[in-house]
Amino acid sequence: MKHPIRYFFFLLMFIGFLSSCTVVKKYDPSVPFIYENTVKIQGVADKDKQLEIKSGLEEQIEDSVRVNDVSKLPWPKFPWIIPVPVIEKPESYDTAAIRQTTVNMGYYMSNMGYKSSVITVDSSTSRHKKQQRIKVTYNVQAGRLFTIDSVIFSIRDSTLQLIAESTKSESVLKKGFPLEEGIIGQELNRLVGVFQNNGYYKFSPDDIYAELDSGFSQLIDPTLDPFEYVQRLAALNEQKSKPTVDVYIRIKNIQDTVRLQTYRVRSFTIYPDTESENELPTVDTTQETFGGIRIISKYGTFDPEFIADQVKLKPGQDYTRERYGQTLNNFNRLGAWRNINIYGDAKDSSRTIDYLLKLSPAKKQFFSVDLEGSSIINNSQVAPVGYGKVGLAVNFTLRNRNIAKKAIILENNLRTGIEFNNFQKILSGEVTLTNRLTIPWMAIPYRDKFEGKFKSGRTIVSADFSYIDRFQYFTLRSFNTFLGYEWKPGPATTWQVKPINFEYTRFVPDSLFKQSLIEFPLLAFTYNNGLIIGSNVLYTHNFNPNARKKINLLKVYAETSGLLTGAIFRNATDSGEVLGDLYRFIKVDIDFRHIMQFKKSSLHFRAFAGYGIAFQTNRRKGDVTLPFFKSYTAGGPNSMRGWQIRKLGIGSNIFFDTLVNGQLNDKYADVQLEANLEYRFNLFQFFGFWMRGALFTDIGNIWYRNDVNGALPRGDLNFSRFYKDLAVASGVGARIDFSYFLIRFDLGFPLKDPRYGPYNTGDPNAEKFYTPNKYSWFVDGVWNRPSFQFAIGYPF
Repeated sequence: MKHPIRYFFFLLMFIGFLSSCTVVKKYDPSVPFIYENTVKIQGVADKDKQLEIKSGLEEQIEDSVRVNDVSKLPWPKFPWIIPVPVIEKPESYDTAAIRQTTVNMGYYMSNMGYKSSVITVDSSTSRHKKQQRIKVTYNVQAGRLFTIDSVIFSIRDSTLQLIAESTKSESVLKKGFPLEEGIIGQELNRLVGVFQNNGYYKFSPDDIYAELDSGFSQLIDPTLDPFEYVQRLAALNEQKSKPTVDVYIRIKNIQDTVRLQTYRVRSFTIYPDTESENELPTVDTTQETFGGIRIISKYGTFDPEFIADQVKLKPGQDYTRERYGQTLNNFNRLGAWRNINIYGDAKDSSRTIDYLLKLSPAKKQFFSVDLEGSSIINNSQVAPVGYGKVGLAVNFTLRNRNIAKKAIILENNLRTGIEFNNFQKILSGEVTLTNRLTIPWMAIPYRDKFEGKFKSGRTIVSADFSYIDRFQYFTLRSFNTFLGYEWKPGPATTWQVKPINFEYTRFVPDSLFKQSLIEFPLLAFTYNNGLIIGSNVLYTHNFNPNARKKINLLKVYAETSGLLTGAIFRNATDSGEVLGDLYRFIKVDIDFRHIMQFKKSSLHFRAFAGYGIAFQTNRRKGDVTLPFFKSYTAGGPNSMRGWQIRKLGIGSNIFFDTLVNGQLNDKYADVQLEANLEYRFNLFQFFGFWMRGALFTDIGNIWYRNDVNGALPRGDLNFSRFYKDLAVASGVGARIDFSYFLIRFDLGFPLKDPRYGPYNTGDPNAEKFYTPNKYSWFVDGVWNRPSFQFAIGYPF
């Protein structure tokens, strides 16, 4: 193929043409119809804000003049079997609806702080075959943006005034912010929450309002001298181009005085195992009281003291909305009930509340079966060992939701899988048993002292066993157990800490592997026994948890092994000793994701960086690498989709691709850098489910920190060679979204494969990776042979 870039460019142009091709069906040729609505906005300087406002203005268009185009198959219209926007039964031009749309847009602009915006409408009619298409353009002149000058709490009740003033630093209204209706509503809701958290049970959003003042009362002052008057007059003239507003927060003239009084909790009654939402058991029940909380149970399904511990609204305490929310959250997160209903009965005479909590248990036992699969189209990437051309796996899950009557979850997962080529020769088999116990509280000493910091805390104990047989090459047995904790210090942040993590992997070589090891001792760096004694921590944070259009997520993972153990018991790390298989290392992963949501599509960006440092022991000398089961890999349905799983890298070195004619070409390394960009969009619906599409690009590779004592040239991370070592894949994907799970198919083209280079000459095994193409772009017979990936769920 002489001109791959040109053909690729033409392919992109053709896809763009099809995406812009709109098919109209079921229209009346005698009636003009709305074919396109366009919103043009001027006067908003900030580009991101302009996009947000434009999206909001498009939502103001009346339904009767909205263009309802849906991506689906246009058959029997061109392009027939390719999904494109289709308009069925288009709306006719309606002057009244157009006029109402401009009114809606005016209100919206006012709510966004633009109080003097002007909206005009232009329309044009064109003919396309028998169609009379009308294109409507809404021109929006934003006008002046009103901003906040000051925020004043003016509340007649002195106690509420003091409470509001004490939280003024937490106000979402700040000097210079745009005067948006939404942000004012947020501040009013914040204050309602503050008052309710101070015992004002009946105070509601209807009792508070905001008053705006844009006047310039400073000029109405008879004591002003002429010079000061001129100064204030100049400030008034400047304010005309940059208008500001004072915001006064007031409460209404409330006649019902109980709305301005505090309440306390008098009693709390719980029915933990009701069969119906509408009925309560009246016979065969037991009653117990813990700290004033009464538990009435019919079947004794749950431990009553455990149930009482979840309640934060203790009898005798003042009511707070925060404690009310914590109580509901505690029961919801346990997952042991299918229905949770709480009722409060307020007694105004005594200013007390009686609470009733009805809980309907969920099914205790849960069983599921899941199927996974993967395949590869590019035969040049298939190895007779390791993962085969086709892989199938079945997962069996058994879950018990209520161990020891304390909503402790025991989950057992059995995974069985095989991999083969052409549905004939089985290459490998796998059996994995995972056992996980999840305790819904922090099992640590002095737990009560730290309870406020460990919100939604839980303890996880796990024991996993795995057996993998790569027939005639090796068997791999592994055992992993850990003690871990998980908690949320805030709604946007989660911590997972495993202070105790023990893993042991035993590698048993078979005949073909032993033969390869004689010729290539370097394999001992990758495949060997491994002992992990250490800890790890995972930190996740959502930078804007309340945002819908733009989301930024950060995940940081750090793991250590053998640092302390290997230093204290150094002599025990000799070969044949109890810690002879111990690995000593540190590794850190950083994963950042940025998501932009649009009306019918979304753009997802992911950047990943992982780096590991391994240290010597008495047994392991020289350039030590991470154990292969802790190393980084690239390729597969979730990473660099132009390559089969674990087949990309290492750097631009081809040692493993030529080893035993490529029969041991799984790649493991110490460093990984990767960036992924994916555009996801809706295609069409069928039987109530969505078919969605995607265009993606993956960039990255894996490297060793060094060249492993000179044995792997061009396999180390070297920034002078960084661009040459980068791999690039692009492709298309289809997703079938069944709401509760998603099936994904991706077709990835390896546009730039760093393994191919002009230096691969002199060896017949290496020369098949030779290309004259600069930097290995569009290698003939490689880039146009895509990898087919199949998986459950999104890649990131």
